[in-house]
Amino acid sequence: MIEQGPAASNTLAFLRNRISRVLPAQIRECLDQLTEEQIWWRPNEKSNSVGNLILHLSGSLNHYLNFEIGGIAYQRDRPQEFAERHPVPKKELLRIFDDMVDKAAGTLDRITVEQLGSPSKQPKMFASLAEDLLSMATHVAFHAGQIVWITKMLREGAVEELWIRTNRELGAARRSSS
Repeated sequence: MIEQGPAASNTLAFLRNRISRVLPAQIRECLDQLTEEQIWWRPNEKSNSVGNLILHLSGSLNHYLNFEIGGIAYQRDRPQEFAERHPVPKKELLRIFDDMVDKAAGTLDRITVEQLGSPSKQPKMFASLAEDLLSMATHVAFHAGQIVWITKMLREGAVEELWIRTNRELGAARRSSS
């Protein structure tokens, strides 16, 4: 049972903001800083490019959040998210990503605190919807971190203070009262 007080409400609002605003803003800024060639660069064949990570996040959230929780039709091809080697143009990659984020924001806006304790859509992995959402936020944060690191490696100084700035600007970090 999940308590339905202010803590649950604040946690749900935090997850919504993190999944549909803060982390996507960090990913978009990285994408803006990279050339078409850099988006598809990979250090070796076993590693993912920024482009593959964006396709993967779009596929994952479209499937687990927008389809399984939000009921929005989606057919996922997970292996292709990682197999893509023919560079999808930056503009198209951004369109795919932004479409997923727009749908995710709508799905997250429809989730209520009362639903957080409902059974997980992934019962072999998680017990509740709250655990599903925490897993999604962690997954997006993990790959956003990879994208930021690749961007910093390829474009020195390109995304300085990105984490701090996006968290402050998008309301994910509390402002100092002093």
